[in-house]
Amino acid sequence: MEFQAATFGLLCRIKTEYMSTYLIIGAGPAGLATAVALKQAGVKFEVVDAGNKVGGVWDINRKETPMYTSAHFISSKSLSGFRDFPMPTSYPDYPSHALVHAYIEDYACHHQLEPYIRFHTKVISARPQGQHWEVGFDDQSCKTYKGVICATGITWHLNLPKISGNFSGEFIHSFHYKDSHRFEGKNVLIIGGGNSGCDIACDAARSAKRAFISLRRGYYFLPKYTFGMPSDLFKEKHALPFKKLDTKVSELLLNKVLVGNLEQFGLPKPDHGLMESHPIMNNRILHYLGHGDIVAKQNISQFEGNTVCFEDGSKEEIDLIVCATGYKRVFPFLSEEVLGTEQDGKEVDLHLEIFSRISDSLFFVGGIEVASAIFGLLNLQGEAIAAYLQAQQRKSKSYQGFLREKQRNGVNLKGKNRYIDSMRHQRYVDKKLYKTMLLRQIKTFAS
Repeated sequence: MEFQAATFGLLCRIKTEYMSTYLIIGAGPAGLATAVALKQAGVKFEVVDAGNKVGGVWDINRKETPMYTSAHFISSKSLSGFRDFPMPTSYPDYPSHALVHAYIEDYACHHQLEPYIRFHTKVISARPQGQHWEVGFDDQSCKTYKGVICATGITWHLNLPKISGNFSGEFIHSFHYKDSHRFEGKNVLIIGGGNSGCDIACDAARSAKRAFISLRRGYYFLPKYTFGMPSDLFKEKHALPFKKLDTKVSELLLNKVLVGNLEQFGLPKPDHGLMESHPIMNNRILHYLGHGDIVAKQNISQFEGNTVCFEDGSKEEIDLIVCATGYKRVFPFLSEEVLGTEQDGKEVDLHLEIFSRISDSLFFVGGIEVASAIFGLLNLQGEAIAAYLQAQQRKSKSYQGFLREKQRNGVNLKGKNRYIDSMRHQRYVDKKLYKTMLLRQIKTFAS
């Protein structure tokens, strides 16, 4: 349902108790981390979520979620926890989606966040009105808040490929995939070689009649263990002092010792360096490729009924296609005027990937991408917002200086890293650099 301006104004009734309250949209990891930071800072807030429990995408029983039964964390438990709440030592190195969801629920319980959260509540529209925000919900109610924090996540709005011709078989996005029973007795094609695409391709290898994976470009497939240790933990403990040297040695180790030449599996050779794309933490797919249970195919040229034609001239009869082609960062409850961009896949212009350059009371948490665990960075993003709001209340010099700073040219958060030109990498940050910058900004706000 869309609110027209006149209708929206009639429906909204300003309630004094909310005019000093900030609204956090989303009770997933980003929203919860922000709620903890605001609670500890003494900032009034409320959290709303369309689901019936905390966890966001990690709640596989949610009515709509991209989670599937075989999903596991791709970063290890040792590095993946919230800053103040490590994952249990009893967890396996790479927890399942069910364990991650249980951990998120424990985090919310540990910080006693449930009283602050309204479930079954979807935001339809959020509009700035003077010094406040009028927010409309799907039950046609409205409330007025002091500010809005978008913590809705980035895996809700599907990005589908444009391919000529018409496909007569079943065609879905990975968002709608749940388990491998869907593949039984079918010829299945997975489009996309990200972590979800590779997981789903491995499911198809075990359950489908025949399984294929189509890739536009080559990628590096990293093993989850290096010399008996989770690979991310190994890299953290044994990183060389110079980043360029460390990357070159890691690439040599991967190509010559751990994985080998990817072309022997029928995969295209990567056209970029090891850390110039999001790491694919999956070497199971190489096992299935090596055994012929999955067949690698080139990019698709066109569809002809249930025949899929590839750029090398080959064709395959396919029953089911799963597009693991990612998501668009879309905020349908915010207007283009507020976002400063059209809702066509272009990225919102933010300072430090958090602060709106258009509104001093609009914030975003959890929209970054990083080649490592992210929960700890979500804590820092929430802490940066809390520190900002405290500095704003004090009308400190640090707050006034920050307002001027965020209107200047964008800060380079990627460091010296280069990334391939793709939608996913537009919001990529160098974890170490980003962490340092956020900690520095939090300290500045406190001065």
